[in-house]
Amino acid sequence: MVQYEWAPAEPVRKKRHLGLWFGVPGGLLAVAATACSLLLVAPGVSAAGAEIGWRTSDAAAQSIMTSLASTTITIEGENGDVALTGADLGLSVDAKAIAERAHADHPLWNVGSWNAGSLDLDVDIDEEAATTALRGAAPTLFSDPVDARVAFDTAASAYSVAEAQAGTGVDLDALASSISAALADGGGAITVTPQPSEVEAVITTDEAQAEADSLNTLIGQAGFYINGEKAVAVEPAVVASWLTITTDGDTFHVSADEAAIAAVVATVPEKVNRTVVDEKVVTDSAGKHLRTIQKGQDGWALPTTDGVAASFAEQLGAGNGVYELAVEVQEAQTHELYRRIDVDKSDGVTRLYENEKLMATYSMAIGKPGSPTDNGNYRVYAQLTKQDMGCVPGYDYCTKDVPWVTYFNGDQGLHGTYWHSNFGAGAMMSHGCVNLTIGAAEAVYRFAQVGTEVSVHN
Repeated sequence: MVQYEWAPAEPVRKKRHLGLWFGVPGGLLAVAATACSLLLVAPGVSAAGAEIGWRTSDAAAQSIMTSLASTTITIEGENGDVALTGADLGLSVDAKAIAERAHADHPLWNVGSWNAGSLDLDVDIDEEAATTALRGAAPTLFSDPVDARVAFDTAASAYSVAEAQAGTGVDLDALASSISAALADGGGAITVTPQPSEVEAVITTDEAQAEADSLNTLIGQAGFYINGEKAVAVEPAVVASWLTITTDGDTFHVSADEAAIAAVVATVPEKVNRTVVDEKVVTDSAGKHLRTIQKGQDGWALPTTDGVAASFAEQLGAGNGVYELAVEVQEAQTHELYRRIDVDKSDGVTRLYENEKLMATYSMAIGKPGSPTDNGNYRVYAQLTKQDMGCVPGYDYCTKDVPWVTYFNGDQGLHGTYWHSNFGAGAMMSHGCVNLTIGAAEAVYRFAQVGTEVSVHN
């Protein structure tokens, strides 16, 4: 019998699929790793207190915004510190731009850009949100400004100004810069000391002064006018009592009390209505104007005051104090008065004519035979209310204080006489002048003017 010796069995070998492992899945992993290195921010990079390494730009931007909103900022103050969050202060940054810059400057694939630390950034601060938060948490950092005011000064009868007073607040630009610097240092616990800033009043002193000047011009010119001239003035204090001055922000508004204006308007007709006065002009025989003895004045009549108060109130509110009245006008006429003086030596009288109408006749005395009153046609060339006659070398007489002298021919004139009472036909008492009673001489003086024609005849 043949015997067999069995050899021990060899272990079964497993097939190796190295080609499959390294060829397909391994390649995919390599591609994925490369892609990640191109899309992600390098590790060790932060912004606004947020670690943004191993993140895409979008994820990094979201982390930055979330971190900034939750960051606690301690505000130091003399009365104690207060803590507010970035969200409380309305802090914001351009997170997208920061994240894109981080990815561009520090991509994952560039090992040399790893661990760059905190990135510089500029924080913006919302003025309204920050002011509200700071006022609530640290009110002692603020004092309110006081607007300049305009008020009527009764003693001065004019508008005057109470000056504006500046308030205090927090310099938000400086605060944002301090927070930006602290975040660039790595964020975490941030403590800043606020810098004070001056808060200007809404209405400045200069703006109030400009309004006061405008109001003073208004109340100074206010009144009722006819043809551009003030016919009825209204006292500045009265006009000011009609006005109410209010403000809306930095704008002044003026309104006027129509009822108060109406009470004054009711008195206007009696002050405006007037009778026409015709002008009177003295002329010579050629029609030349010698003198205006009565100035003309148009007549006015205000037919109604309906609507005046309302219209004037609207004008005053708009800054116009000149209210033009619609009056009915009666125009003045001009009357020419041709005047002449007739000295009739034969009758011993002086006659006054106006437009050839005999106005007055006065008895007179003329010159003595040795000093006769000359015949001829003359014109008045000078008039005096009183004069010494003679009383100088070359004259053999001296008469003091001769009244109402009207000269027409050299040293001959008509004048009043107090030293005799001999008047009439045949009365020869003077050195050539025409002697009249004092009353008659004054009447002649007032009737005549320089240029009035005087006829002397027998």
